[in-house]
Amino acid sequence: MNESLFAHKIKETLDAGLEIGPEVAARLKVARERALERHRAPATAWVLAGTGRAGVRLGGPTQLLARLLLPAVVLVVAAIGLQHWQDAQQAARSAAQQAAEIEEVDTGVLIGELPIKAYLDEDFQAWLQRTSQ
Repeated sequence: MNESLFAHKIKETLDAGLEIGPEVAARLKVARERALERHRAPATAWVLAGTGRAGVRLGGPTQLLARLLLPAVVLVVAAIGLQHWQDAQQAARSAAQQAAEIEEVDTGVLIGELPIKAYLDEDFQAWLQRTSQ
């Protein structure tokens, strides 16, 4: 059975159970014609692509602000996000640099001539002050 024959049988079945008066039938016919006219009418306003019927209409002069404001807001948000990302990158570089400096100092202390027992000595701070002068 092809689709058109199947659709015709469904229509006949639905129409057989439909009992409406001529007044209701006339109102339904007028509503159907109006809907078809609206469907055939060309769109007079611009619509954002991909949004379908729920899109933002940008045709009237009152929508000029939205046409200009939306891209500006997107640009500002992108600039703020980029600044935060750059700050995070700089902080990561700074932390890595600090870690490298600490590692260098620790390495210097560990390979120095000072014995480990000197670190445990209570007079170590006094020795450090004398040698630094």
